[in-house]
Amino acid sequence: MSSNTSATDCKVCARRRIRCDRTRPSCLKCTKRNIECPGYGRNIRWANAVAVRGRFKGMQYPKEQSQNDGSDKWTKSAATIAKLVAGAPNTGEIERLVSYYSKEIAGNMIWVDSPSNPYRRLVVSKAQSSPVILLAIIAVSAEHRGVGSLEPSLLAFAPRACDIVVSKLTQELSKITDRSESLQPRDILDLETVEWVLASMLILSNYECIGDTSTAWCSHRLGARLLVNAFSDSSAESSELFRFLRAQFGIHDVLASTTTCLYLGTDGVVLPKQGDPEALLAEYMRLIHRLTVLVTNKTTQDIPPPAVLRIEFENTRGLTLMNAASSAALAGESARVSFIQLVDVHHLAALLYAYRCIYDFTSQDVEVTLIMQQLFEKLQHCASNDALIQHLTWPVFVAGTECYDYDEKQDLVLKWYGEIISKTGFKNYEVVVSFLRQLWEEKPESWLEMAKTWERDGKPLLAV
Repeated sequence: MSSNTSATDCKVCARRRIRCDRTRPSCLKCTKRNIECPGYGRNIRWANAVAVRGRFKGMQYPKEQSQNDGSDKWTKSAATIAKLVAGAPNTGEIERLVSYYSKEIAGNMIWVDSPSNPYRRLVVSKAQSSPVILLAIIAVSAEHRGVGSLEPSLLAFAPRACDIVVSKLTQELSKITDRSESLQPRDILDLETVEWVLASMLILSNYECIGDTSTAWCSHRLGARLLVNAFSDSSAESSELFRFLRAQFGIHDVLASTTTCLYLGTDGVVLPKQGDPEALLAEYMRLIHRLTVLVTNKTTQDIPPPAVLRIEFENTRGLTLMNAASSAALAGESARVSFIQLVDVHHLAALLYAYRCIYDFTSQDVEVTLIMQQLFEKLQHCASNDALIQHLTWPVFVAGTECYDYDEKQDLVLKWYGEIISKTGFKNYEVVVSFLRQLWEEKPESWLEMAKTWERDGKPLLAV
């Protein structure tokens, strides 16, 4: 190995005389061997906290400063939210709740978790200057941790924090909904306001899902659609945070529309754009939305033959894998394999959704039988992967709609939803389980018609 190469390899790989993959922040060869990768920079030797060589020679190790930064960065935020709501947590409590959100919740909110997760990198950072985002994080973290893990005062504070966030969101959205026709949303709200509104909505959607209050989130979806569509294709496109929030909301909006399109409809549904941060399944989201439009507005001339649709599905799968190849989140082999499995289950679930809801295929049709078998095989494999289980909510729901007379498959669906609830803490999936149990018992001709009945009764399904 040349000295040039070894200079840019991590020290462990250089010492072992093997080629380093130079993945940041830690190389994969060290990670796979459970070795702490020393990184790629020049090592500095410290004596009594003072560097004895290198460009920091003579400088003191900044230990005290980094510690102070960690303890002080939420002090101003704590003072701000204390003015908004009584009984607000102190600086130390805020630090613990934000840390809990970063470690236990943020990773569940994107397709593939990684050190560059924008919920940690962008949204949590934004919370330092946005008390509304911070209150949303506190609310969802306190409720997620639950009784027994927090002081009663913090548990009691969570719903008050939620109320403040909802009030602030309503206040900003009313400026848009009550505006005169001569004004555009961009004339009323600035980008910074739009970003904290969208971020708070997404965070709070998880809080509302925990508490079994899915109906309230549907009204938030309408507001978010208005904001995203108004600010897309504007100067907001230069903001990484805005593009990330658009992609995240688009996933929620597309998948939720497959089960709750009675009142919200399909007009104005937000679609992730290719190139948006973490929009790894953007191609599938656009395809699923087109299927939902066909389901809700069935006209024979618009429906392609099943063979044509199958080809489109295969093309979408290929494009999705090609576009994701350069993603930093998929740098590791295990992440790439997990992503392929994630693509496959959504591919099969969407195809089954199309066969049953657009073409009205029956469970006896060969195509439906084959896709259902493949979907269950893929789901069994994915459900054993702890990094994937929280992303299986919609594919498992679609699989569950095909389990009328299959006790063994029903047991698997219930098991998977139990694991999803345990992993995410979001108890709204218990409503989905109740829907499936009733579906299996009553065996209606169409699960869609039953979903509409539930939506009319104020129990919209959110299998997202």
